[in-house]
Amino acid sequence: MLLGIDGASGVGKSTFADEVAARIRREGHTAIRSTTDSFHRPRAARYQRGPTSPEGYYIDSHDLAALRNNLLGPFIAGARRVQVAAFDEPTDTPVSEYTDVQSEPAVLVFDGLFLLRPELAELWHLTVHLKADRRRDQGWQSYLCSGLPDGEPDRQQEIDRRLASARWPRYSDGWKLYCEHVRPEAMATIVIDNDDLSAPALVK
Repeated sequence: MLLGIDGASGVGKSTFADEVAARIRREGHTAIRSTTDSFHRPRAARYQRGPTSPEGYYIDSHDLAALRNNLLGPFIAGARRVQVAAFDEPTDTPVSEYTDVQSEPAVLVFDGLFLLRPELAELWHLTVHLKADRRRDQGWQSYLCSGLPDGEPDRQQEIDRRLASARWPRYSDGWKLYCEHVRPEAMATIVIDNDDLSAPALVK
């Protein structure tokens, strides 16, 4: 079974997916973990449209061919060994991390960005879309506005510096582009409000 856990950056996908995988294992089943973070493209390819490009964030971030051909496709076909990581983003280098599928039935718990895009949507057996709008907005406002200088124009200059450092609007507008094209909340099997990390709430 392929379980895809989708959502914007910062909603808690990895933690949620780890908890789901742990629960599956406690029930006596095989759970394998992977993420789009392990299938990035090289930095030069990710930023070929420029460091602030929303299209670059959505279109160029991940190696979809490696993800389909080395993990998702083989897992669906019943392979006993699959590649769970193909790239290390912090060092900008390829890696080859494999794991054995030791028993059936097995669940691949996969989290990441843009999982309901057309190139991947038909592969998932079950999809969860996580939301955390309030928590993400609070985090962004805290990053942008806390500890600012008292006077202008220093205050505005610091805000501009933080916006540039965060590569805004690459991430915000890139996520909006995905939502406009795909409508992930409508497509997902399950939608969960993950604003309260200790008490996720079922939306759909």
